[in-house]
Amino acid sequence: DTGVSNGQTYTVTRSTTGDATPDGTGRWTLTVDTISGGDAKVADTFNRAVRASAQGQLDPVKRDAGNDGTWSFDTKPEIFFGSAAVSELIRGLYVHVPSAHPTSYVSTVVIDSRSATPITLKDLFSDEQAGLNRLSQQTKQLLPAVMGAGESPMPDAPGHAPVEANLANWIPTPSGLEIHFADYQFAHGLPVLTVP
Repeated sequence: DTGVSNGQTYTVTRSTTGDATPDGTGRWTLTVDTISGGDAKVADTFNRAVRASAQGQLDPVKRDAGNDGTWSFDTKPEIFFGSAAVSELIRGLYVHVPSAHPTSYVSTVVIDSRSATPITLKDLFSDEQAGLNRLSQQTKQLLPAVMGAGESPMPDAPGHAPVEANLANWIPTPSGLEIHFADYQFAHGLPVLTVP
C-alpha cells in the first residue's frame, strides 16, 4: 500500500511485535502501520510516534492486569494520508478472562507532513480554550445522535468538558475533525464524532 501527503509518496508497512508475561498468563500483540519513502524526517517522526502510541496503550494494561486469570491485548491500526498530514488511529482491545467483557483503548497520531512535527489540538486553534469550548459544545449537541441515546444537547458531564484530555484523540478528515472518545468516557464502547 502507498499514500501521498504534501506531494510525497510513502509506502505503508504493517509491523507486529508481541510478547508474553514470564508466567504465560498475559500476552500482547502490538500492530502498527509504519511508513517509508517520501520525506525521511516525516517517516521517522511518524514511525516513532505510532510505536510509542501503541506502547502507551499496552503499558497500563501490563501494569494493572490482575493475576486472577489470563489476558491478552492487541492493537489494530488504520492509517490516513491527507494533503498536509499523515495520521494513524490505533484501537486496542484488552481481554481478561474471566471478566464480563473486554475493555477498548484508542489513541491517535497526527504528523504534519510539511514540517515533520506532531499536530496537537493546541496547533489547530489560535485560541486553544475557545477551540476546546467549541468542540465540547459540538460534542454535547451531536454525540447523542451518534450514540443513539440520550437527549441533545447532552447535560454537562466530565466526559465532554472542554479540556484537552477529553478531545485529544482525533484525526483530520475531509469531513472535519474526527474525534475518538475513550471507552467509558460516556459509556462502554468507543464513540466517534466528526465535527465539521
